[in-house]
Amino acid sequence: MNTLVEGPMILDVPDVETPSASTLPRPPIIVRTLDQFTVDAATNGGNLLGNRFLCRGGALLLPGPTGVGKTSFSFQAAIAWALGQPHFGIVPSGKLRSLFIQAENDDGDVAEIRDGIFRGLNFSDEDRAAACVAIQVVCESSTTGLEFVALAADLVEKHKPDLLWIDPLFAYCGCNVADQERMSQFLRNGLNPILQEHSCGLVLIHHSNKPKTGREKPDWQAGDFAYLGSGTVEIANWARAVLVLRSIGSHTVFEAVLGKRGRRSGLIDGEGRPAYSFYVRHSDAGIFWLAVTDDDLTPRGKTAQPGVEDVFSLIPLKGDISQAKLFNAATATGISEKKCRLFLKELVEDKRVHEWRNPRPGTNAAKSYSRHEQELMAP
Repeated sequence: MNTLVEGPMILDVPDVETPSASTLPRPPIIVRTLDQFTVDAATNGGNLLGNRFLCRGGALLLPGPTGVGKTSFSFQAAIAWALGQPHFGIVPSGKLRSLFIQAENDDGDVAEIRDGIFRGLNFSDEDRAAACVAIQVVCESSTTGLEFVALAADLVEKHKPDLLWIDPLFAYCGCNVADQERMSQFLRNGLNPILQEHSCGLVLIHHSNKPKTGREKPDWQAGDFAYLGSGTVEIANWARAVLVLRSIGSHTVFEAVLGKRGRRSGLIDGEGRPAYSFYVRHSDAGIFWLAVTDDDLTPRGKTAQPGVEDVFSLIPLKGDISQAKLFNAATATGISEKKCRLFLKELVEDKRVHEWRNPRPGTNAAKSYSRHEQELMAP
């Protein structure tokens, strides 16, 4: 028997031989006609986050570069959601219970992360106590593959979380993440039945590949970011939703991109339109994430001669700017309209800036420019 120690309690878990896919229990096959499918009005179809961004029985993939703070970002989300509060605009359906199974942080790391977030969120003693009760953590670094699946199933059955967090995928899959067949077995045949049987959601924390430059694939667009994680594309294909922490060349500021199902997150920009990314940064006062202001991304100083980066800095972080306003802003900084057009053409060709077309009755569509595509992805 394996023994798990949980504070004063001891939980015995049967020894498990790693089974083959054919030995895994198979749920009964149910055939329904199309009209028998419904969305439960009371729970919005088992919604957990946003507007069915993540539902019970589904998984959210959270990839990002090594060492950027994916764990602290995750704990901060779990703490906010434990109290029914939004995490950078992503609203939970209620007060959510979380179970973390993690392999990369020792006791001191977890304690520092917890205390830094509590201070940063300025929680009362009552809120801290409530969050601690709602979040349970298992530190496990020796179990992999389908043996880990069996362990996770036992823990979820006992503690009944709304959200299961696995940190990171590398520590527990027990195979090469580029192996599509074995990853499918681990994710679809191993983890999915746990989520469906126990009606919980999963946040799977994963590492992204080492970028070729300081910025991770700046030419990627929209749903491309779903595939930023290391390994087979099956990982992103399997996940119901994807939220990527992406380097933008800064040690402290990162872009969070909703790479899959982003419209369901409920995020909106300053003009009330769906938003598909937001910027976050590390706090200077401890382990804690903060929302980024425009000043955090403003280039430090100007070059002697106006260049393409000067025009890029005039494009808003969210939403778009009309062509006329852009030319006026460029002129005010000493860039002629002719040069602005040349720099703008370069930015569009590099896919760092996108031209939007806004229809107008009885005339040509109005042009505007944005750092994001006009329609990033389907609902």
